[in-house]
Amino acid sequence: MIRVVLVEPEGEYNIGFVARLCKNFLVDELYIVNPRANISEAFRFSAGGREILEKAKIVNTFDKAINDVDIKIATSSIADNNGDILRKSIRPWEILPLIQGKKIALIFGRESVGLTREEIFKCDFLLYIPANPSYPVLNLSHAVGIVLYEIWKNRELLTNPQTSTISDQSIKLIDKYTEILYKLLKRSDDDYKMYIALKRAIIKGVKDEEEARVIVHFLRKLYTRIIHNEKEMNNVS
Repeated sequence: MIRVVLVEPEGEYNIGFVARLCKNFLVDELYIVNPRANISEAFRFSAGGREILEKAKIVNTFDKAINDVDIKIATSSIADNNGDILRKSIRPWEILPLIQGKKIALIFGRESVGLTREEIFKCDFLLYIPANPSYPVLNLSHAVGIVLYEIWKNRELLTNPQTSTISDQSIKLIDKYTEILYKLLKRSDDDYKMYIALKRAIIKGVKDEEEARVIVHFLRKLYTRIIHNEKEMNNVS
């Protein structure tokens, strides 16, 4: 299942064009977060995607647009800055192994400033579309079209149950325990790198459900051990 999320879009034409693209590439859901443009005017540009726009869900917060999906993929034209783990990115053609059999959200930011760092932090991966280094910024609807086409090329794999090797529950538990451990071990604002790097590495690297369950078991035991040790230290003191 594919959901396209537009965060505070500013142009009616882009909203309409994205609705058309959702129709072109059989996107299941379109969510629009706190739109800055006139949705009624966007229908002028939606053409065959009018029904998509009519069914689009308008929500007032970013969290409401992503809270029930398995994999969240943010997009940005700013990526791979040295020393910035949050901006380490994947490419459109690398998406498929991460989303097979999953409920995913493809998240696109504001035309003027893109997504905030906080919004990217809440996602599992950051996607970057390579372009001319001196001018890598793409129009919003163009970026949506490129990403959706990369998925469309191999769409038959998305619905093949044989390709879905890691359960939704395991992904959510991996995310849950990596975030809990990060918060327990956090000593400075810079420690968010631990959570980002560990979560992304595990999700990309786990090959099947058996491996995923072993990792969840390990993370849970590590969490339990840390809590137990902290309680013992508190009792001693």
